[in-house]
Amino acid sequence: MPLPDHSGHEPQAGKASTGLQTPRETRVTTILLIGKLMSRHGEALCRIRNLSSGGLMAEVHVPLHEDDPVQIELKAGDQLAGSVRWTREGRLGIAFDEPIDVAAMLARATVKTAAQGLVRAPRFAVDCLAELRSDGRRHTGRLVNLSQGGARVEADFEPEEAKLLILAIPGLPDRRGAVRWVGNGAIGLSFLEPLAFEELGLWLVEQQGKV
Repeated sequence: MPLPDHSGHEPQAGKASTGLQTPRETRVTTILLIGKLMSRHGEALCRIRNLSSGGLMAEVHVPLHEDDPVQIELKAGDQLAGSVRWTREGRLGIAFDEPIDVAAMLARATVKTAAQGLVRAPRFAVDCLAELRSDGRRHTGRLVNLSQGGARVEADFEPEEAKLLILAIPGLPDRRGAVRWVGNGAIGLSFLEPLAFEELGLWLVEQQGKV
């Protein structure tokens, strides 16, 4: 089965080759970049499968339609604006409003990664009750943002930095996390094991449905 063309054109199955094909733009394939997709549904998690100067193919959990305007923010901070060209079984093709320099963008991401030591996963603003457990005690808090790799929780206690806590979020598996920082009535956690793409993506969609 032919793969969809990430640059925005869906391939035609079974079409015979004439031997005279239009050269296809260079693309970076199977790079598995994680990003934040903004659309009429709000913010959603997306996984980029293919990227070229003219567009990309991504996996998402929100229902989008052809010509929907979207914007994708990558972990290194780059923002890509475009519109949906096709959708199929949780995947979609996006055509950029303006061509991008893929090599330069990936180079910037590499430099930022080296400078920062890491590039944070996309964070999503949320608002729901959560529970923190430590030393046999339970503390009720409010989850205010979440990513695959960590969370920010407003709570009325101040654990020591590097202390291990268990974070319980309704609808998601419990996660053990190390305290990265404490201040202003909130706690920053870094998960020992990241949330899976499917887990977080579907959970975010469910939360939007409760608003």
